[in-house]
Amino acid sequence: MLASPLRDASIRDLRALLAEEAAHWEAELHWDFSAVRGAVARGVERGTLNGRVLKDDSRALAYSYYLVDVGRTIVGSIFAGRAGRGRGLEEQLARAVLEDARSDRGCGRIECQTLFCTGPAANDRFVEEGFASRRRHYMRIDLRRSFPEGEPRLPAGFRSRTVQRADLHAAAEIVYRSHVGSLDAALNLTYATPSACRSFVDTLVLRGGCGRFDPEASRIVEGPRGPAGVLLASRLAGSNGHICQVSVVPEAQGLGLGRSLMLVALRGFDRQGLSTATLSVTADNEPAHRLYDLLGFEVKREFAAHAWLRPPGRVVFPS
Repeated sequence: MLASPLRDASIRDLRALLAEEAAHWEAELHWDFSAVRGAVARGVERGTLNGRVLKDDSRALAYSYYLVDVGRTIVGSIFAGRAGRGRGLEEQLARAVLEDARSDRGCGRIECQTLFCTGPAANDRFVEEGFASRRRHYMRIDLRRSFPEGEPRLPAGFRSRTVQRADLHAAAEIVYRSHVGSLDAALNLTYATPSACRSFVDTLVLRGGCGRFDPEASRIVEGPRGPAGVLLASRLAGSNGHICQVSVVPEAQGLGLGRSLMLVALRGFDRQGLSTATLSVTADNEPAHRLYDLLGFEVKREFAAHAWLRPPGRVVFPS
């Protein structure tokens, strides 16, 4: 079975598969995928979306797409419907889209996080293709059964308040400074520069880049030296809140700011009647993972973050 270009597919071919994908991720991840589904459908209709599709006669069994961003190419879904799983289709798609992306000489960097991949073995394909990779965890807490104890207390001289539009520059600076020299910054260009962090924060808050922004659960912490911590939250689905980003500047780490921000966010979700909350974290980030474990989050899905630079460049992890 050959993977044909997504640009040559019709929305009639993909409509049923995209509907199945949206239902699948809402059930498994508590993630309303309707906005992504709509964006993919529009790209298919216009013939502008890069990717590959595997079809059996006229029925689409699996597809994958990629986006060209500033300084990188990002591989999105690698999804096979129920009729196509267990047949190695995801690995075949990964190989095809990586070959397509690399054939563009203007592509110097490729990234992928396989949260939206139905075939775990596709991760092996990235490793075989020379990508730097690390495991990540998608975690969830049931706020009806495991609400964390304790109050969101801050050290003397620190205070938290809701995030305002005027705080976006400070929030981006906190995110950037907290990631300098980190594993996440090596794998994800989002964290590599102040301008990339600002674009990321604007996307979360102003453009609904990870669900609908939730101002009640989002907070910024100010200390004696200025802004010191931030948590940005969203609604991924009607009953599920999501921690999009939580960051603390290096000089304020270890003071309990992260825990306080998390408790405020979870209480904000609870007040709004949400039943669950989710987040994702690099498995090797032991301090963050330890905090989430103590708060009652559980690992619901393991996936991976992959990054590749065109030689002679290479992704360098911190020692």
